[in-house]
Amino acid sequence: MVFINEWLPNPIGVDTKGEFIELFNNGGVPVSLNKWKLSTKNNKQFSLSGYSVAAHGYLILNRSVTKLTLRNSDEVLSLYDAGGRMVDQSGFSGAAPEGQSFNRINYGTDGSQHFAFGSPTPGKENSAALQVHIASTDYKFGIPINQTSINCFQFTALFIGAAALIAGLIVYTIRQNENLSQLFFERN
Repeated sequence: MVFINEWLPNPIGVDTKGEFIELFNNGGVPVSLNKWKLSTKNNKQFSLSGYSVAAHGYLILNRSVTKLTLRNSDEVLSLYDAGGRMVDQSGFSGAAPEGQSFNRINYGTDGSQHFAFGSPTPGKENSAALQVHIASTDYKFGIPINQTSINCFQFTALFIGAAALIAGLIVYTIRQNENLSQLFFERN
């Protein structure tokens, strides 16, 4: 599985030269990222078509390549597969410390993933310490965390609910307006 492993939103010096995003493939086979996308909190996107990640390998994407501006505070980075499903997400609240990357930390046996700021380690195993842990996710690793489409039953239920709400609002408006009420309900 390919996931967001590390990213540097607030490098020392000029952001345009130091920001990077690192993806990691923990699987035993290479993964083509054709039609995959990265997205920031501001919905700026970068297509990963043409890229792949080697088995147990890293892919480092510099800002000069992605043109994604990583905010220095309250940023969220999302990874979408070829089907448009969000397969991973990483985000923090508050300000990112200068020169510290946001690193995925794997610990515990429940499958949850945690992130912490630590020394940047592009292309290598992350080195953030547990005592600086600042954020965690509650989703199980390897399971998509959102549903990007609705089925026919859900669509029908939403459509009927919206239609009933609109009809109710129309009837209420007519009954509240004396002229319309006389016209439609022959009230005096």
